[in-house]
Amino acid sequence: MEPSIVLAPGATDSALCSMLATLIRQTLDEDPSKKPVVARMSGRIAIVAPDLDQSLTLLFDGQRVELHAGIVGIPDITVRAPAEWIMKMSLIELTPRLRLPNPRGKIMREVFEASHDGTIEVHAAPTSVPLLLRFTRLMSVV
Repeated sequence: MEPSIVLAPGATDSALCSMLATLIRQTLDEDPSKKPVVARMSGRIAIVAPDLDQSLTLLFDGQRVELHAGIVGIPDITVRAPAEWIMKMSLIELTPRLRLPNPRGKIMREVFEASHDGTIEVHAAPTSVPLLLRFTRLMSVV
């Protein structure tokens, strides 16, 4: 089944929502092996771009990704980063075999450094790690 990417009412006016919806669609079109990743995703991810004064919530329910402007409900994961870093995180290198974030990759090392200095903040309960890893795999365009 083809995952659907849906902008909720009001999200069409959000540049951040439109940008991420387009990125997800392109990623799934270019790499169909990521469609089963979406099928295994369930939960809410909030992304906050303070430099744009925007936030969004991605709702995953297996075959559907719904993007909302603002934070909707209680997120399982919250990522707070400048818009430049949000886009840069889509370049995180994955390990060839397991398709997990490669800790030796150039972008991943930069993300670790930005997390260490507070430029990027990720808040998630340990039970949300599988959702975070799947989201990273979905969003990675490399």
